[in-house]
Amino acid sequence: MKPFTVIDHLVSKSSFDLVLDKETTALKTTPELSDAELEQYYPKTGYASHDTQAISFKAKVYAWVKRRNIKSKLNWIRQFPTKGQMLDYGAGNGDFALAAQQEGWRVCVYDTSPSATKILKQRQLSTLSVPLKENQFDVITLWHVFEHINKPSEALASFYKSLKPGGVLVLAVPNAASWDAKHYKSFWAAYDVPRHRWHYNKHAIALLGRKVGFELLKTKNMYWDAFYISLLSEQYRKTKVPWIKAFYKGLFANFKGWQTTNTSSLTFFLQKPK
Repeated sequence: MKPFTVIDHLVSKSSFDLVLDKETTALKTTPELSDAELEQYYPKTGYASHDTQAISFKAKVYAWVKRRNIKSKLNWIRQFPTKGQMLDYGAGNGDFALAAQQEGWRVCVYDTSPSATKILKQRQLSTLSVPLKENQFDVITLWHVFEHINKPSEALASFYKSLKPGGVLVLAVPNAASWDAKHYKSFWAAYDVPRHRWHYNKHAIALLGRKVGFELLKTKNMYWDAFYISLLSEQYRKTKVPWIKAFYKGLFANFKGWQTTNTSSLTFFLQKPK
């Protein structure tokens, strides 16, 4: 697969190349930016995962989708450990962590963003620093965070050590092998370069997890994401009536991904052996 160019539609309008990593089959955003360099590519305000109040119509749609996703996520996790110590890594504004606390989990949170960390403390969530301690957590969750991490193998090794035997790592990532990724190509909003440093598929996540010792328990479709990603993608293409087109293309993307567990976003459940 040849490298192809994607534009940062959200902030800078700069171009970045996606290059195939042959070892994992994931795509990597190039050039590789340092954490300090990447800071300028995040919006100063209005970054959806960090906001606690939805003001614009698009932000309200995002918040609505997020609330429904949180219910699904907690239901999925209940199939594995039902209570215990949880780390929400890359916790954003803390909505998921608060919902998990209400379900009886003992939750810690971590985020690299100063603005997110401030919000998490204001919401009285227990914040952690890195490196993580060994054998500490029953569950570690990363909801659309893993694609932001520059060195995924090192991160997975750290999560593996920090989980108790039998503990579960939950990774939700955009799926670069989905129908909508292929349909929208360089306009696919979930590429979100350069903030998304890696772009995964099912094979890549399974391979990376296996290398550090994880067993892949299950993969779940994330149906709501297809509609929001399609909406952003249609807006990036400057199409007329983007809401209507996004609805039908989101439906079709989910139909195409339903039977093969290959929707716009996927959640992976990786277990540390008991």
